[in-house]
Amino acid sequence: MDKTLDDSLVGQVLDERYRVDSLIARGGMATVYLATDRRLDRVVALKVMHPELARHEEFVSRFIREAKTAARLTHPNIVAVFDQSADGGHVYLVMEFVDGQTLRELLGDRGRFTPREALEVLAPVLSALGAAHRGGMVHRDVKPENVLIGKQGAYAYAVKVADFGLARSAAAGATVSLAGMIVGTASYLAPEQVKSGVCDARSDVYSAGIVLYEMLTGAKPFVADSPIQVAYRHVHDQVPAPSGSVRGLDPALDALVARATAKDPQDRPADANVLHAEVLRTIGSLPDSALDFGALPQDSDPDHTATAEFADMSGQRHFARTRMMPAPEATRAVPPPPPLPSNPTRIDPAARATKPGGKQVYKPRTSPNQPRQLIPADQPWRPRRGHYALAVIVVIALILGIAAWWVSSGQFRAMPSVLRQTQDAALAELTRDGLHPQVVPDYSDSVPSGHVIGSSPDPAGKVKKGGSVTITVSRGPRPVAVPDESGQSTDTATQALRQAGFQVVIAPDQAFSETVPQGSVVAVNPQFAQPGATVTLTLSKGAQTFPVPNVTGLSEDDAKAALAAAGFDNVEVNKWFFGDTVHSQQPAAGTYARHKDPVAIFENPLS
Repeated sequence: MDKTLDDSLVGQVLDERYRVDSLIARGGMATVYLATDRRLDRVVALKVMHPELARHEEFVSRFIREAKTAARLTHPNIVAVFDQSADGGHVYLVMEFVDGQTLRELLGDRGRFTPREALEVLAPVLSALGAAHRGGMVHRDVKPENVLIGKQGAYAYAVKVADFGLARSAAAGATVSLAGMIVGTASYLAPEQVKSGVCDARSDVYSAGIVLYEMLTGAKPFVADSPIQVAYRHVHDQVPAPSGSVRGLDPALDALVARATAKDPQDRPADANVLHAEVLRTIGSLPDSALDFGALPQDSDPDHTATAEFADMSGQRHFARTRMMPAPEATRAVPPPPPLPSNPTRIDPAARATKPGGKQVYKPRTSPNQPRQLIPADQPWRPRRGHYALAVIVVIALILGIAAWWVSSGQFRAMPSVLRQTQDAALAELTRDGLHPQVVPDYSDSVPSGHVIGSSPDPAGKVKKGGSVTITVSRGPRPVAVPDESGQSTDTATQALRQAGFQVVIAPDQAFSETVPQGSVVAVNPQFAQPGATVTLTLSKGAQTFPVPNVTGLSEDDAKAALAAAGFDNVEVNKWFFGDTVHSQQPAAGTYARHKDPVAIFENPLS
């Protein structure tokens, strides 16, 4: 990459309108500058394509496509594109300048977010993606680098999504190219993008789920030596639960990440609008203790970090961090100890310590404000009997309280909600929570096969920690009897089965039948099937025929035995006078006939 472009454009004016003021950032495909629109007297951001890429029509068309895509989207959480042009070989976009930092930079500073902060950042991102999905557009490269958090005042911040429709170059090792087509960033690729290069709105949902995992844990779910290895881990490995890295996160957050990052796109929310609604429901359903889990206590931070909530232009709540100087320690009045006797020799001998010098010690205080009292070192302080009684009462009350808490709620936990999840995902979540799940299959007309339709206890109930739970998994709709169309013609049987709601296929192999004519249906399989299932028709080949053996020249008894051995039991004997040797037969030897067909033998008249 030619880095000379970075500094050479500073101070220049593009198209006699945009004055380049300073460098903001360098990317794999373009460099971003802070500029001034001299015509409208406003600050803008210029994204200028690298010169070596500007010579390729494919990259230029993608670059221009970003401008057209973003220009069609008007949303407060999408970085606006004002203009697109080229000047002196410099292909550039004129964009809204967001005064702030990327989510990637904020994660680098913060490490990870509390659940409240993560969900409140994700919500406007999904709102922006949802606007694109409603317009039939897919971002394809959702990641923290493309989420900008800009300041809009003293305590207000706006979350904005950038780089719509832009396919990143693989030069920096951050993106993956499949079948000659750059499809996205390896760490956030949906499985279908890796396998086929095809993506839709549910692929953006998967990437948003990975971003949520990273905000909750401070790390990406998959790490490998190369981007392509990371991409294929998204295909073969299940995204782990965030609580596996940050113990104590609410199971609802695990479920939200699992649903968004399901391997099968059919198991994810249909688009960002659906996931956005689920995020808002999660925020509204979780208690503050779960939403603020992992927040830094104010008295444990030397800079006294406080959290302030605010709203952006879309009405979504977000977070800002206000840092204050440490508060000075308050001055406290402490009663001074009583003065030591001026003449130790005048101390009462009974109170004098037996150790040389008659040393004295302070009596233990029962409260912070109690004056300190000196006693001889060899005279231990003895509490009153009332103190013993009070201590015993406190201990007993504490034990009874703990026992009551344990019996009523301490040994229980909330039953995780695994409804509609796949059987494997539900078993994995329950096992991670220390529970012992058992599977009971059942039929369901509304829940797809292999998904959870119920649990015991139900999601609103409690379950013993480490206890056993039961999940009911759908086997699909209950099978019904398939109409028996044996003996019917192929067309008649097919029409009748389709009217009954089944799909029909013809078996490649036919079967002999003594009763069903050739070409008609001899068998329908299976006899019971779920509505909409496929049934197979086996057609008849007609009755099976066999070669007739040659029995001429044999005696009557030998001829009958030979024909019976070949399966022909219906033998008609025709004698001419007194002959006893077969002279001829019908059907002739070597021809084919059914076993039930008669075979006539004729004996010689003079044998």
